[in-house]
Amino acid sequence: MSENIFKVFGKLPKETLLEIIAKCMDDYLYVYDLQNNTIEFSESAVNRFKISDNVMNNFTNDVLQLVYEEDRKMLQEHLAAIYEGKEKVHNLHYRWLDKEDMPVWINCRGIVIDDSQGNAQYLVGCMKETGNQRRADNVTGLLGGPEFNAYMRSQKTHLSKGFLMHIGIDDFGAINSSRGAAYGNYILKSVADCMKECLSDKQRIYHLVADQYVIVDLEHSSKDYAAELKKKIDDRLYKFIVSENYEAVFSISVGVVDAVTFCEGYEECRKKFAFVLKKAKKMGKNGFYIFDDNDYESFLRTGKIVAALRNSVVNGFNGFEVYYQPIVDCSSERVIGAEALMRFSMTSEEDTETVSPVDFIPLLEETGLIIPAGRYILDEAAKTCCEMQQYIPDFKMNINVSYVQIMHGNVERDILDVIKKYDLQPDSICIEMTESGFMDMTPVFCKFRKALDENHICFVIDDFGTGYSNFHCIRDMNPSYVKMDRDFTAKAMNDARDYELYKNIIPMVHSINVRICAEGIEKKEWSLKMKEMQVDYLQGYYYGRPCEKEQFIQRYKCS
Repeated sequence: MSENIFKVFGKLPKETLLEIIAKCMDDYLYVYDLQNNTIEFSESAVNRFKISDNVMNNFTNDVLQLVYEEDRKMLQEHLAAIYEGKEKVHNLHYRWLDKEDMPVWINCRGIVIDDSQGNAQYLVGCMKETGNQRRADNVTGLLGGPEFNAYMRSQKTHLSKGFLMHIGIDDFGAINSSRGAAYGNYILKSVADCMKECLSDKQRIYHLVADQYVIVDLEHSSKDYAAELKKKIDDRLYKFIVSENYEAVFSISVGVVDAVTFCEGYEECRKKFAFVLKKAKKMGKNGFYIFDDNDYESFLRTGKIVAALRNSVVNGFNGFEVYYQPIVDCSSERVIGAEALMRFSMTSEEDTETVSPVDFIPLLEETGLIIPAGRYILDEAAKTCCEMQQYIPDFKMNINVSYVQIMHGNVERDILDVIKKYDLQPDSICIEMTESGFMDMTPVFCKFRKALDENHICFVIDDFGTGYSNFHCIRDMNPSYVKMDRDFTAKAMNDARDYELYKNIIPMVHSINVRICAEGIEKKEWSLKMKEMQVDYLQGYYYGRPCEKEQFIQRYKCS
């Protein structure tokens, strides 16, 4: 029989033969004519990689552009050795670009066939993806991510409705760490089985990675239907948990996107897929979130800001500025100091955008960039304090510090360094923190607070009057003074009950030998009321808005 088969093969065109063999394997076949610099690929390679046609007539110029840039030199050197007859076998691991310009690791193998003169004529072989995920998962019994992608690609031209549910087990890591990997695998399999029981014949489920799955429904587009399916799965999982005598209590979070999202390209689909599950997880355990364009735009903007912040930190803090707002003595209205306020602008090819501190400061804290950025602001503010003391000898500078800086940045050392660098008296620097920043009173924070006291550096509790406020905290922390929250001040100036509360707080704080600064002073009459209540310091637009260093010095150096 084999002889007959080879006779049939011998009569077939090489293109047909190439495709017959290619369809019997996952690898991508090629025949490279070394002498004519022409290469021919199987159709599967054309579908997978950034190849325009299965025959390319200029390997050197065309094909090398499809190889990931970092790997081109290695490939060129190896091919040169083949041309020169030094190599007769091709076996390299490198990266090709797929249809979405994403690098894909392959093992490219081949054998050199010489012509009658002994010169290299053909390189014939195959490319095998080595960075690919498993096509199926033995633990859950489900097909994997590559099969999900293959199925969606096969449906791409027909996609007009349907949804994809990105599912993650909440706190799966805790189950794995407490019960072991074997029990964790049992949960992964059981969750998969429970979900399969809830699906119709037209719905599909795949295991992506770790504790994440995807359900594909190309029949229904209703958000209500997706919510009903989530509830159905929740009910089935609860029955499983009960049957296990609550040995592991867990839930799933689900993010939903339209199936047509797959048509937007791999990278965009991947980002939206990750986004919806992240949003669902942020809702707390058992979250359910359906993709929303406005939320996604906000998510992209957040990513843009984070990228700009990282770029700024790397490039000498370009984009960061320090603004200063005066703090005055209540009785004399003389400027006695300022608060240093962080500002940030991001520049693109189109324009420069000023980003609100409400937006970028939490991102600095989440990413840890607050540590280098805070160090930069601290240095700038201390330098300005030194310059202002030429005009106002007892001038003090208030600088905000984040709990992240205390936990991970050794900020007390940074504070002492700038005091020494600019030859300042320690009490020239006042460190501000909101109460929410130290509610835990951890050993690390207590060590920081002790370092301030031992070095005679002032400590200020900011935003007093918010939901975290309590006198117990003031007594324990023993600050130099507290700053009344600006919103609390505004309410007190416009409401009799809030005014009475505000007025009664002041003698209570004074009774434990702590001074008070009223923030948010916007009018003359507000200033007069603060004098009546015997507040110590004032800060607000009435005395000056935050401004740049040069403007601040010119305006207040003669105060």
